[in-house]
Amino acid sequence: MKNRATFLLSIGLLLLSFPVLAGPPADARVTRTQIEGFDNWGWQDNPLSQGTITCPGGELMLDSFGMPYCADSTTGRLHFRDSVFWSCMTSDDPRITGVAVFDIKGNFDADSSGPVWGTWKTVPMADCDKDGLYPEELVRTSTMFWRGTWNGKRLFYSDMGFDVWIGDFKIVGKGIGGDIDGLHFKGTELIRTYTPFPVPYEFLPPELGLFDVPEGYFAGTITE
Repeated sequence: MKNRATFLLSIGLLLLSFPVLAGPPADARVTRTQIEGFDNWGWQDNPLSQGTITCPGGELMLDSFGMPYCADSTTGRLHFRDSVFWSCMTSDDPRITGVAVFDIKGNFDADSSGPVWGTWKTVPMADCDKDGLYPEELVRTSTMFWRGTWNGKRLFYSDMGFDVWIGDFKIVGKGIGGDIDGLHFKGTELIRTYTPFPVPYEFLPPELGLFDVPEGYFAGTITE
């Protein structure tokens, strides 16, 4: 009986020692920081590139405001590739506050709704000016930046008599260089626009009072 009790006690002590021997969980040193912020599109120099716009089954035309649409098409489909916009990203974390560049692709239907996707790059900086010129040299030469992909859908709504398009996107990216090297970002963004083909609010009628209102809101997690 004494031998049995000694054996059971030894087994119990051995089992209790397993967590210590195993060490801490694999992600014990992982730090996750929740962030949120705003995406305010620059309006000078935007878009940086119109990219390629096509109308499957129709002819590409521009309306009186310069917006592309498909004439003589039964579906009204509009496909665009490699449009490039720039913006100022402002968040509660300086690591993902700065100048952002988005490559945009999409397939729109007659309501200008449909899947959209592309790539993004953000160069951290404290004084991005959405009313200024695109800082091309800074973005081109920076050795510290975020790079990743995004995808989602843009859908049409009627809100109190206004035509509204809401984009709901998933965003992933990785930090390269400097203090953000090897960090990861994962989040979502909502963008609200008021034209069939998205343009900065600064191009809309001044009486709407949207000149300084950000087009997008984003939230996510920085993992290091």
